[in-house]
Amino acid sequence: MNEREFSRKIVQALDAGPDLPAEVLARLAAARAQAIEAQRRVEPSPALAIVDGIASHLTGPSQWFMHVLLPAMLLIGGLVSLHYWQESQQSAVAAAEAAELDARLLKGDLPIDAYLDHGFQAWLKRSSD
Repeated sequence: MNEREFSRKIVQALDAGPDLPAEVLARLAAARAQAIEAQRRVEPSPALAIVDGIASHLTGPSQWFMHVLLPAMLLIGGLVSLHYWQESQQSAVAAAEAAELDARLLKGDLPIDAYLDHGFQAWLKRSSD
């Protein structure tokens, strides 16, 4: 007997209905309802269960700290960290651009003193216009 035949026989038996006493059918229905209800309940993750257990024992200022102040401090800390990270990224880009400009200046034909001469800067502006 393969799986298809076995499942077909189970379906036929269930469709025919069990010939059990009404008391047994009532207990099975109650057990089924209880199992479905238990399945519907969402179990929190272990970490959240620990925090919830701790928070449930706290009252007064401690509870206020756990529910309001701690999340606010974590949010502010995350924002400050993000700001410093962005600043370091921007300074790294600026340093790379400065290094690239320096490399182009050193590779060029003009001496560096020519770029420091204000008359040369004025001549460059007039020639580009």
